[in-house]
Amino acid sequence: MWSLRIGLVIGFLALSPEQAAADVAPAIGPAADAARLDQPSNAARFEALTVLLRERGIKFEVKAFPNERKERDTREQGQNVIVTLGSGAREIVIGAHFDAVLLRDGSLSHGMVDNAAGAIVLTRVAEALRARPLKHRVHVVFFDMEEIGLLGSAHYVKSLDGTKVAAAVNIDIAGYGDTLIFGPGKNEGNSEVYGAMWRTCAEQRFNCVEFPEFPHGDDRSFQAVGIPNLSLAILPALEAHQIWLLLNGGEKSGFEKSFLPPILSTIHTPADTADKLDSAAMTRVSDALVSLVLRLDELP
Repeated sequence: MWSLRIGLVIGFLALSPEQAAADVAPAIGPAADAARLDQPSNAARFEALTVLLRERGIKFEVKAFPNERKERDTREQGQNVIVTLGSGAREIVIGAHFDAVLLRDGSLSHGMVDNAAGAIVLTRVAEALRARPLKHRVHVVFFDMEEIGLLGSAHYVKSLDGTKVAAAVNIDIAGYGDTLIFGPGKNEGNSEVYGAMWRTCAEQRFNCVEFPEFPHGDDRSFQAVGIPNLSLAILPALEAHQIWLLLNGGEKSGFEKSFLPPILSTIHTPADTADKLDSAAMTRVSDALVSLVLRLDELP
């Protein structure tokens, strides 16, 4: 979703979805998996995701929830996909949305950076963690209907006992780049999660930038009920710092509003196509996330 809540108008690209998708080089690795979610409807994206999980031998359950916003998505219900690992008394939730946004012309975004890449990162994390001895019960959750108001995560948190959830981590915008960005760091109760993230950055020698303000995503559903949380993304270093200034620099940031980061001309446009994806960047995010979960698993 990445609703930035900024007073800038981001123009849609003049390309049609068909033009934007043309001449895309074949993807490899995680990027190829993400391209499988490029479907004409969110229902078809759900089917593609569940087929991929079955192929990888990842067991899951589907939890349906009512759609209260049919004016924005005509489906009667959304479908969260949940993978559960471990059997501890306390829980860690790792989530990403798999749905794509409806564009102004009525077509569905290809939704590769936002957020097929994040969903595929979750599949890699589930594969890496399923053989690990875990102290916590780890839920890997693919949220539906994020793009119409965080509906999937909002319904999911209602099923949780917040006192038993050690942390929740959201992945949104994980398609390309070399710099991990995370936030919103100003929220109360998140110190252990953010400490674990910084230790992961130091141990893995990742470039990382923490944001006091961060684009909205499914992390806000967890924040709303007091569950410690963090939202994680990846971008090239320049774009990461541009976004930081855009959201956190204030009136004296020196940021030129006419010079928008390229990510803002990609998400929610016909240009959010598979050629934007980089398997190395997606692997960097999944490696960081596995390391972060294992650190969080050390919490009481």
